[in-house]
Amino acid sequence: MKEVFSMWKNTRMIILVALTAAIYAAFLIVFKGGIPIIPGITEVRPANVFPPIFGLLFGPAGAWGAAIGNTIGDLFGGTLGAGSIFGFFGNFFLGFVPYKMWGALFNLVTKDDMAPTTNNARKIIAFEIVALVASAACAVIIAWYLDLVGIV
Repeated sequence: MKEVFSMWKNTRMIILVALTAAIYAAFLIVFKGGIPIIPGITEVRPANVFPPIFGLLFGPAGAWGAAIGNTIGDLFGGTLGAGSIFGFFGNFFLGFVPYKMWGALFNLVTKDDMAPTTNNARKIIAFEIVALVASAACAVIIAWYLDLVGIV
């Protein structure tokens, strides 16, 4: 997990953080006000397709970009509040979990073909599994915090 912090020494990774944060925030802002799940806290978010993909493509930079992009999306979308604190952490793990899990799924992704592509059925299944686990991790982190502070 040291790569989460050591990546900040690499200029290319910092640029990837900025780009992924900008893309994610832009899509979050565009789709704000859709179908609310918990008014003022969260809504149906089509933009959440990006963090797992960014995590697979860019590793920790994609995870940091998701976390920062979510905070920017909350700020400009009008939902910045106490829930945004763990929204940051939840979205970080939404990108980080796929990065760490890819290739560790019962040999669905072989060591000689670790490219994050969906060019065969095994990789599609692997992506669905890592996306589901990452989404669950994000949901648990945010829900735990909201329950802890009594927001919901």
